[in-house]
Amino acid sequence: MGIKKNIFFGGLNELRAIAALSVILHHIELFKHRDKIESLFDSEYTLYWIEHLGKNGVYLFFVLSGFLITYLLLSEKEKNSTINLKKFYLRRIFRIWPLYYIILFISFIIVPLLTFIFPLFSITPSYYHLIKDASNYDLKSFLLYFTFLPNFAVKAGKILAGASQSWSVGVEEQFYIIWPVIISFCNRKTMLLVFLSILAVFAVINLQFPNSLIGTIVTIIPFEFMAIGALGGYFYYKNTEEITQYTKSNILYAGVLLLIAILISIPVFKLYIQNIILGFVFLLLIIISINSSNKAVLRSRYFSFLGTISYGIYMYHPLIMFLIFPVFYKLLIFYNNIFVFNIGVFMFIPGITILVSYGSYRYIEKKFIDIKDSKFKTL
Repeated sequence: MGIKKNIFFGGLNELRAIAALSVILHHIELFKHRDKIESLFDSEYTLYWIEHLGKNGVYLFFVLSGFLITYLLLSEKEKNSTINLKKFYLRRIFRIWPLYYIILFISFIIVPLLTFIFPLFSITPSYYHLIKDASNYDLKSFLLYFTFLPNFAVKAGKILAGASQSWSVGVEEQFYIIWPVIISFCNRKTMLLVFLSILAVFAVINLQFPNSLIGTIVTIIPFEFMAIGALGGYFYYKNTEEITQYTKSNILYAGVLLLIAILISIPVFKLYIQNIILGFVFLLLIIISINSSNKAVLRSRYFSFLGTISYGIYMYHPLIMFLIFPVFYKLLIFYNNIFVFNIGVFMFIPGITILVSYGSYRYIEKKFIDIKDSKFKTL
């Protein structure tokens, strides 16, 4: 098999955009529900869908990461006969860390200051109670978030207003630590066995020992979704042409979309089993979406743009919610019009989030991305 060059997969930014927007929708409805405002959580017809929409968006991110990182590392290993671990880790640091620590600074310092200076922020109960809870700002919380263990912080009940969504970024970073080591030191057959073992072991522990110490740990680091993506990346790398031929079908694409719609809307199996099945269907969606020969797949410059800044969208939106919700809560109290409230919230929160994310990407993140791409390129 020839060495792959200039690796770029079209269609992935569109999926990133959908995943990020799904998380925003979930969080808006969740905070409305927690603050006793009519939401999609209040209807039996939409409860399952909205309750799990945020996690499903994150699982799509995880499967996509497993697929892409595995494929890229296999490409690097074939081209260079090794993986430059130092460059890999530095590339991840320059892409992830700057925005992550900006979010932490705002969440630990700016958000509490604004809350206690301006009485307006006290009218949103969910945020206000989190911010008033001093234990969310103690040394343990700070150390867990600062050392890229936000998933452990959230599990320990350290819910930091504006930054608790970073739990999934922590999972990604922990994944980035071990995955290049696995691919670097394993041959093809051993590597495949490791991916399958991670998936099987995590699934068995989740299903059989969910309340044990090891069960708690595996729920904090759900690597099984990365393993699903990694299996796809492995087989796609080895069998690109064959898989491309099979995924040209518009009917297959429609079937995958229908299956996703069912699995995210209706509880068919036990939740964990359904999530694993959904992970594999997400993998199918990814593989079909990168097939440029399939003209039915989503290709949109607008969604591609949103996918480019999706890290910012994911990280900034709770802070924008913190700023916007009190204004519209006040209007809701004054006018008692839920329709106007929803229109305002769903216009301003995504809109301002996108604007802030674009500004962050262009004027902050891009500077670090350019350094990453110029100094630590591996392919």
